[in-house]
Amino acid sequence: MEEDLTELTGLTESKLARNITKIIAVRHAESVANSQGIYQGQTYDTDLSELGKKQAEALAKKAKDVGINRIISSPLKRTYQTAIVISRACNCPIEISELITETNQGEWEGRDKKKIESLYPDIYNTWLTKPSQSVFPKGEAFTQTLARIELFLHTVGLTDNTLLVTHDNVLRIMVTLANGWTLDDIWMHNIEPAALNFFEINKVGGKSKLKVLELNRNEHLGNLRSDIKKHAL
Repeated sequence: MEEDLTELTGLTESKLARNITKIIAVRHAESVANSQGIYQGQTYDTDLSELGKKQAEALAKKAKDVGINRIISSPLKRTYQTAIVISRACNCPIEISELITETNQGEWEGRDKKKIESLYPDIYNTWLTKPSQSVFPKGEAFTQTLARIELFLHTVGLTDNTLLVTHDNVLRIMVTLANGWTLDDIWMHNIEPAALNFFEINKVGGKSKLKVLELNRNEHLGNLRSDIKKHAL
């Protein structure tokens, strides 16, 4: 006869359930630099574009419907401007975490894709083909970005219906972690600005194991979706 799971583990269903948290993460709404195909990183931090402002408003309405009750944002201007609109709609404060800020792309920041490809052909090719080996000139190694995200997931007490307002690279890393991929697999999925990405976090042995529930839910954007092929990623 099969033994009851509760008897085997000593855990009630409610205790088991408490180890699982569902969160939502979004890439900030489109920024001016996004629309211009310019790398932003941490220092070339532009405002939201006119399209991005409309995206943030549409996202805020959707976030309210979803029932967001906590917001954690990267400190950069483009994420914070997105978070403010959501905060007003959901009537909840914004917490700031530098751990979920964008990769420091050093000398690439403020330059467009064509210029980067011309000035740094080998490094650019590595970024597109072997991002795990990427080290941005006077910036971060991409493995450092990974380490920040892992530290955030393992140390910040995330709760149900928390919204993370963050960046493309951060979300790509979260997806790779959730799927058990390597950093070289970050290009497997695109992340749309202001789209909703749903994750489940299961605490196991003090570590957080991620699971993707849904990526790029974007029906709230309608005709406000960005052309991400123009973006410098």
